[in-house]
Amino acid sequence: MQRLEDLLEPLHEGVWEVVVPKSGVASPLSENWVLSRMNIPSPGTLASYRFGQYHLHETATEYRVHLDRYDPKEHPVLHLADDAPLVLMVIDTISALLIDSKKALVRDTSEVLSEQTKAWKLVAFCGIFMLLFGIQILTEPFITFDSLTRLIIPLLFLALSYPFLRSAFVIRPFRLRSIGRFVIGLGIALLALSTFFSEPDELAGTFLFVLAIWTFASAWISLKRVLRGKKAVPEGFWLRLAVGILSLAVAFMAIIAPEAIIAILMYLLAGIALLIGIYLIAEGMALRKRMRVPDPSREEILA
Repeated sequence: MQRLEDLLEPLHEGVWEVVVPKSGVASPLSENWVLSRMNIPSPGTLASYRFGQYHLHETATEYRVHLDRYDPKEHPVLHLADDAPLVLMVIDTISALLIDSKKALVRDTSEVLSEQTKAWKLVAFCGIFMLLFGIQILTEPFITFDSLTRLIIPLLFLALSYPFLRSAFVIRPFRLRSIGRFVIGLGIALLALSTFFSEPDELAGTFLFVLAIWTFASAWISLKRVLRGKKAVPEGFWLRLAVGILSLAVAFMAIIAPEAIIAILMYLLAGIALLIGIYLIAEGMALRKRMRVPDPSREEILA
């Protein structure tokens, strides 16, 4: 049985994604594949793994692998700008939530048999909480933004510092591999701690500055690749063109119309929260319905 990594050569020849049935490769995956905790949501994904620039999405029946242009461990900033631009993250998140929410609403309750260990009340409660959170954002977008920035900005900087600090050290045996990455990571982490004591206006300014830099870099890279032709964008020429144009628009709006871009982002966040709420409530109701279905095997034993 072949290893999964032995089937990925087409990715280096211009193919965007390789889809391999689980039954067609050795299981479990080799130790080269490391579980990835932070990913853009994708419909049907059970788990994601990385192996250098390879990014794998595991579904119930297959492995879907694409090639990132930058390894997030080695080039975290370039990875964010090119492989995970903000606009693409929003588009994919909303698409995944719409698809998964629709599936949850029409799902046969027999499909959630393996999820019996979940408490349906807790799942439904989380869904109601997300609905209320979405409604709160819609009614008070700017007040909610001020509250969130006190949490988001420090967490954003801490998340950004982690790849630098993680790649600066070798765990076994423990040793410093790059003092430059260690200094950068430590500096970003200290900046994150300092934001806890900043004023709301300062935090909002920091957020908009980071947003402008991130989206402008994404726009520059995306449009530059588009100008090279369709072969340079195997993930989709028109998608990458749209991402580049929208990223450029967001970058300029963050500078010349900050209140407008804050409102747009908050309404998008509200929509995502509402979709998550609908999905969780549908999951909770499906679990509740399944728990009420009599177990035939149990009835036979009692008889």
